[in-house]
Amino acid sequence: MDKQLKLVFMLADFQEYTFLLENEALRGKIAAFLLKYVSVESFYKKLLIEEKERKGIKLSQKEKQHLNVTVLDVKRVLGYFDITVDDELIERVFGANDKNYMDCSIKKLRNRLVHNVNANVLQCILERYDTMDRDLDAFLALFSKKEPAGISA
Repeated sequence: MDKQLKLVFMLADFQEYTFLLENEALRGKIAAFLLKYVSVESFYKKLLIEEKERKGIKLSQKEKQHLNVTVLDVKRVLGYFDITVDDELIERVFGANDKNYMDCSIKKLRNRLVHNVNANVLQCILERYDTMDRDLDAFLALFSKKEPAGISA
């Protein structure tokens, strides 16, 4: 395909996203979804770093910034901190499944939003917003129930 013709198609896609994001309600949900997921992942990565360092594994700053999030690591780290969680919740939030938009994990949907946004991704986020929001809240709630060792109210 001619590069100018390809550019026309790419610009059409871009205009579609721009139009969709002009809708304040849509933009708010997309932003809320992204911010909540990033907050959950960031908090989890702090736990992962702490767990590794307590086990004597020193991480460079670069390694800390490029940690991967895997279901097995999440289960191990939460176990290390004596936090019980439903395996299905971990799969729904951090799973590696890269199925269709409606069945992929929240992590994979976030990756699609950031790295390959399209109308299907945006539509899926809107359709799944309430359930994903509940799952992210449920993950965060694991820590509000937990009183850190040595700290009493």
